[in-house]
Amino acid sequence: MGKQGGDRKRDQESATDPLDEALGLSEQGLRRSDFLSGAGKLGLGALALGGLGGLPQAAWGSARAAGSRAKTLAVIENAFGSFATDNQEKPIRAYLSKSAPGWHATFGNENNVLPTGVQLFNQYAAANDAALILISAQAMTGYEQVARSFTKAGGVVICHGTASLGPATQNVCFSHKQAGVGIGKAAIAWAHKNNITAPVVALIGLLSAALPKERTTWAWKTIKAAFPNAQLVGEVEGIDQPTGATAAANLLSAHPNINIMVAFDGPAGLGALASAHQAGKNDPKSFYLACTDQEAQTLQLIAAGNSILQANYGVFFPADFVLCARDCIAAAAGKKIHPTRLLYGLVIDTPAEAKSFNTIAFDPLNPKYAYVYTKYFKYLDTPLATNQAAPGQ
Repeated sequence: MGKQGGDRKRDQESATDPLDEALGLSEQGLRRSDFLSGAGKLGLGALALGGLGGLPQAAWGSARAAGSRAKTLAVIENAFGSFATDNQEKPIRAYLSKSAPGWHATFGNENNVLPTGVQLFNQYAAANDAALILISAQAMTGYEQVARSFTKAGGVVICHGTASLGPATQNVCFSHKQAGVGIGKAAIAWAHKNNITAPVVALIGLLSAALPKERTTWAWKTIKAAFPNAQLVGEVEGIDQPTGATAAANLLSAHPNINIMVAFDGPAGLGALASAHQAGKNDPKSFYLACTDQEAQTLQLIAAGNSILQANYGVFFPADFVLCARDCIAAAAGKKIHPTRLLYGLVIDTPAEAKSFNTIAFDPLNPKYAYVYTKYFKYLDTPLATNQAAPGQ
């Protein structure tokens, strides 16, 4: 199609099992090795999504049946890399391979640049793609016009951004507050365990957007509530490895007495980790680094049990993106889907928890882990305007 802006295509055709059958009748389990390799003929398992009660029935978020639109699920990712590959691309590919005959996925790289993302959005619209998942940390107001045009033309848009997008068919909302509170409590427990009575705290966050800023803000509020004498010595923008590294280096240079640092996500946390080591912060009993998100490398560090990076907030993103793909295809077929879905997670701060989470998270179609779909995700019938917080968030 001549798509640019970092686009790469993943054709996932299936000759067996229509979507409805895959959602309820297949009994073959999916091996973790099959999922990670993106193998074909992947069994969904009757229990894997059975607890969700089939396709959503809310009277919201429908689209005209795909009809002449291309059966393409276009995905705009905020950045290519291992996190996107393992948590977003592979689960979508695995799900389509088994459950959506004739559908394929294509992935484009926004690269954390709004104009690039808008360009990709327009390219997918011009290609008449039926559905699009937007994964972005950029200002959602910049996507309103293209999203509105896409949905008015009969396309489906699921927004999986750090904030909501009003014209989207469905918004998937991360619980920023819950993540921040959870990481804050973990930091408090670490401080008590290691006799830290006066925490000196630094934050690396997405400070330019009100909702995602809540992650690091609530971590600090939680720590401050437990330690009235705690100091917040700096807040710096950082959402990827380079900006996380720069932010941590500057913070530690200005305040070498920092003993708790909270990073927005896994990539920023890895950047901060490298800078912390360079600043001589190597003792997990005297320096605590945590992420209000997770990725494979940060989980491995926690599993090893000897790193200053000591806590993640774990969200079951592979299962999350299975639901994104399922809902996109349902809406493209003219079915009703809920306008909002909430993501919940859990704090991971022990080697055992990290190993267990890694096993379960990257096996999203295994019936053994069907409880993930009902415990950590919640559909709402409340549509959201752009930059509107979901109820209770």
